[in-house]
Amino acid sequence: MGYVDIHGHYAWDIDDGISTKNEAEQALALAREQGISDIVATPHFTSGFMSSDIKDIALDRINELKELARQFDINVYSGCELMLNENSTEVVEKDLFLPIENTHYVLCEYNVIKPTDSFMEHFDDYLRAIIKKGYIPIVAHIERYFHSVLDIDYVQYLIDLGCVIQVNTTSILDKQSLHHKNAMTLLDRNMVHVIGTDTHRAQGGRIPNMQECYKYLVKYGYPKAYCQLLMDENAHQILLDKPITHPKYKRHLIKKMLHHK
Repeated sequence: MGYVDIHGHYAWDIDDGISTKNEAEQALALAREQGISDIVATPHFTSGFMSSDIKDIALDRINELKELARQFDINVYSGCELMLNENSTEVVEKDLFLPIENTHYVLCEYNVIKPTDSFMEHFDDYLRAIIKKGYIPIVAHIERYFHSVLDIDYVQYLIDLGCVIQVNTTSILDKQSLHHKNAMTLLDRNMVHVIGTDTHRAQGGRIPNMQECYKYLVKYGYPKAYCQLLMDENAHQILLDKPITHPKYKRHLIKKMLHHK
């Protein structure tokens, strides 16, 4: 199985992600070691803080990344991570964003620093502007917006709205964090559709680590078919502009107990 990294900041020197071409090479080499065969480059686009030529600038760099990634037998696809805020409607109307590889899917986020109440009060309104335009929002790293208590009902509301839910490998692997707890709760409830790395670096935290995450989830008790769906199959469906599959799996509790001994 070749993993599809649906969310990563590999395109260098255009946001807070990979900073140089050399670091991009290191990240791609690590991605290859981690079994990643396909990457969606998702540079940050922040509503209200973008010039009209941002798409051209991002696409030029993503095309450079595509050429570089061929050396590592990795396919790169275009996209962005669109920060939604009070300016989102204007951004959508002016088409100042990059859907994933010219599909109807758009990776969207909210400011993770803002309080959870702000996220729950405003985010769905901003998402509706995307949906009204005919696109399907992928909610990036949803586990990071809840700073105390995970609101399962709100996540289900977003799913019912038509959103695809993504969580980060880093959150899953950071076993002592609240983000980890949130991500695992959502996985237990079949409320995650895709897993991505949200790569920002070639070393340290937020690096390409799909294989590491896959092994952890299987050891934790999740069926291999479940992990493959979230780390490969659904992402491929997105790249083909086709509907995703909503998971219906159960974790093997015996494996979990053995893992924690």
